[in-house]
Amino acid sequence: MASIDNIRDLELFQLVAELGSFTGAAAAAGVTQPTVSQAVKRLERRLGATLVERRRFGAGGEARLTRAGLVLVRHTAAILSEIESIPADLAAAGVGDVGGVGSDVARYHVGLPPIIAAYLLGCDSIDSLTDVLSSRLGGDVAVQSVGSGTLRHRIERHAVDFGAVASVDRNPTFGDARAFRIASFPFVFVRSRVNGVPAAGGAMAAGAAVAVGSGAASFGGGAASVSTSASAFAGADAIDLNDDRLMAGLRFVTLTDEFVHSKAANEFVRSHVDPTRIIEVADVETMKSIIASGIAVGIMASVAVEGDPRFTVMPVRGATLPTFDVYVFDDVVESEDVRTHAAMQAFLNLVGSRRG
Repeated sequence: MASIDNIRDLELFQLVAELGSFTGAAAAAGVTQPTVSQAVKRLERRLGATLVERRRFGAGGEARLTRAGLVLVRHTAAILSEIESIPADLAAAGVGDVGGVGSDVARYHVGLPPIIAAYLLGCDSIDSLTDVLSSRLGGDVAVQSVGSGTLRHRIERHAVDFGAVASVDRNPTFGDARAFRIASFPFVFVRSRVNGVPAAGGAMAAGAAVAVGSGAASFGGGAASVSTSASAFAGADAIDLNDDRLMAGLRFVTLTDEFVHSKAANEFVRSHVDPTRIIEVADVETMKSIIASGIAVGIMASVAVEGDPRFTVMPVRGATLPTFDVYVFDDVVESEDVRTHAAMQAFLNLVGSRRG
C-alpha cells in the first residue's frame, strides 16, 4: 500500500496544481523551488506515478498535471480542507485550540499578491512581507502570496482572513468577504528601455519606414516591412493596439490565468497576435525579466512597473482595457475573533501609513 510521508508534500503539490508553476508554488509557500520539486518527486515515488509534466520555459507554464496528478489533486483538496477544519472542530468540542479563538498566539492568514505587496508595503519577498506583518499585527502570520485570481477563490472558500486583492471587474464580489477599493491603475504597454523591442522572429529589425500619427506608434500602410526596433516608437506618446501590422510584428509575454492581468489583456492579445509569438509565464518577476531583456513586450498594470528604470511605459490606444483595481478585504463570516478584527485594523493602519 502506498504511503505518504508528510502533509507538507501534499500542500506543495496542491500549490503546484493551483499555480501551474514550481516557481510560483515556492514563492507562495516561502520555500525554494528545489524544495517544491523534491516534494513532488517524493509523492511520485510513493505513488508510483508521474504527477506533473515539467514543461520547458515559455511553453505555457512550468508544470501541467498528468492524469494521475488530476486524480491526486481531487483528493488533496479534500484532505487539506479536512485538516484545516481540525482546530475549529476541537475548539467547538472544548478540547483544544491551535492558534485560534482562545489561543495564546493568534494566527492570521493574510492574502497579498506580489504586485500589491510591493505597492502597499514595499516588500519584494515572502520573508520581508512576513516579517513586516508579524511585527505589526502581533501574531503568527501566514502570507498567501499568489495571483489575485487564485486568491479570490481562496477568499470564497474562507481560507484567508484579510488582505488585499486586485480585480478588473466593474462590480466585483469576493464571496462573503466585505471589501472596498483603495486604488486604481491603468494597463500600459511595457517594453525594454535599453534592449529595444523584439521582432516576432527574434531579431531586431531596422530601417523600415514607420508612420506615426496623432502621437501613437503605428505602422503605415505604405511601409514595405514592419520595424520593431526602439526607433519605431521614437516620438510616440501612446501605442495603437488596434494596428494589426504593429501587433503582428511584436512578440508578447503574458501571465497565466492565476493573475487578473490575463483577464484584462490576454483576450485582446490572443485575438491579435499569432499564438507562436506569445510567451506565457507563471509569475510576475519572470514576465518583467523577459521584457527587460528585450525578448518580448507586454501589457501590465502601471503599478507593476512604475519607477522601474528597466522599462519604457506607454499608454495604449485602440483597445478598451479595464483598470487594475486594488481592494482591501476582510472575511467577516470567518473572522469573528476580536483579535482578528484588531489585526485587520492594524493592517489597514499599516497600509495607510505606507501609502501616505
